[in-house]
Amino acid sequence: MTQSPYQAQLELAKSAAVKAGEIIRSYSSGGGRSNNSATVCVKSGVDLVTEADTRVEKVVTQLITDAFPNDVIVGEEDQAESPNGGQGEPFPAKGSIWCVDPIDGTTNFVHNYPFVAVSIGYMHDGVPRVGVVYNPFTDCLYEAAEGSGVGTLLNGKPVRIDNVATSVQDCLLVNNIGHYRHDDFVDESADRVKKWLRAGLRGYRASGSAAQNLAHVASGQVSCYYEHGYGGPWDVCAGMVLVREAGGVVWDAREEGVDLTMQFGKGSVCAGGKKVVEDVLRTAGKPTFTFSKS
Repeated sequence: MTQSPYQAQLELAKSAAVKAGEIIRSYSSGGGRSNNSATVCVKSGVDLVTEADTRVEKVVTQLITDAFPNDVIVGEEDQAESPNGGQGEPFPAKGSIWCVDPIDGTTNFVHNYPFVAVSIGYMHDGVPRVGVVYNPFTDCLYEAAEGSGVGTLLNGKPVRIDNVATSVQDCLLVNNIGHYRHDDFVDESADRVKKWLRAGLRGYRASGSAAQNLAHVASGQVSCYYEHGYGGPWDVCAGMVLVREAGGVVWDAREEGVDLTMQFGKGSVCAGGKKVVEDVLRTAGKPTFTFSKS
């Protein structure tokens, strides 16, 4: 059996994700928001962070540091001593970098809505090489590593993207809108959804977790994922590997046919099978809302 040159990083990411999941579950007894014990703070607007986010990120970053002390770690909640550039600034192109989102879908977590994921991605020389996404509430572990020869696995079993969908008419599309509430952004987002629906979109979903969306694309549970304004590199690094190794494409939603590359700040993504991604992007049109550099 072929083993990925990044097998050690994959094994570390899996064990760290499962450990993180145990912590996340400890805050929730199920049955609604009142049963979540995590203290909630507002980062900005409707964007939330909890004590669980910071606790999980500290645990994961420590596990990575112990195993790979020379690697750089970029974490959403800044528990890692890491670079965190401004909007649109390029990611470091050399060396080994980990992107960690301790709880992707924090608002879901606060409300005990089960689309919550730990996302751990590993990059080498500017390219995502390892991706692990773990949903502790559904106990679904998605994993992939470049060069493994087995593609993407869900709980140890191979999965593939939806190769049947080729257009919006046979596409189950998941689309996050995020926490921005600027009038222009809201109007553009709503107009985009109208375009898809008027073109005969089969189904529309909004899960609230970019990492979970990419994992669902990789496993064929949804046909395509589109988002203009995902939160940062930690949201997509791991999922990019999952989709790619499952036979899909991950493009920048602002430029049809252009692979998504890592950058700091908010980004735009469209992922799925090549044909359905092309049609989803053509139907939506090019996004025009520009995120602030401040």
